[in-house]
Amino acid sequence: MNKLTSSPTAAAESLCLSCGLCCNGVLFKDVELREGDNAEQLESIGLPLERLKKKIRFPQPCAALCGDNRCRIYADRPVRCRQFECALLKEVNAGHVEMSAALRIVRTARERAGKVQRRLAELGDTDTALALSIRFRRTKRRVESGALDEETAETFSRLTLAVHDLNLLLRDSFFLHE
Repeated sequence: MNKLTSSPTAAAESLCLSCGLCCNGVLFKDVELREGDNAEQLESIGLPLERLKKKIRFPQPCAALCGDNRCRIYADRPVRCRQFECALLKEVNAGHVEMSAALRIVRTARERAGKVQRRLAELGDTDTALALSIRFRRTKRRVESGALDEETAETFSRLTLAVHDLNLLLRDSFFLHE
């Protein structure tokens, strides 16, 4: 462990509260409930659930995420949320990545996500209640279904590159490599 954190719990708190990418719609489009989750209780405390055939899930960005990357239902959060640790957090906890380096990676990821959001807005998608991947696919379908003027084509190409850059960083730093 490095000097900035004295335990895995401290590392998680410091890194996770700086990040929030697992809850804000950048890493995931939804979270599926697991055995042990009480769907009725989660709904009663404000988590909007989608019931599919045999699955129950809630969309990202999470309705319980506050502006300071804190979870307003933390004590009652779903099992998947309790269990999830991104690859970056695991690397910090294992002592393979210093907290300062991890925070730089988080800052870069948040900047890249912001760039994607700005490009989406330039193309008319300002629906921040949806995950970035859903917004990108929706915008892509809309843009590709019509005749593109030069400016729209250029903006869409910048969006596509921004999504690619973000996805590379997410793949390399936040998703587990097995």
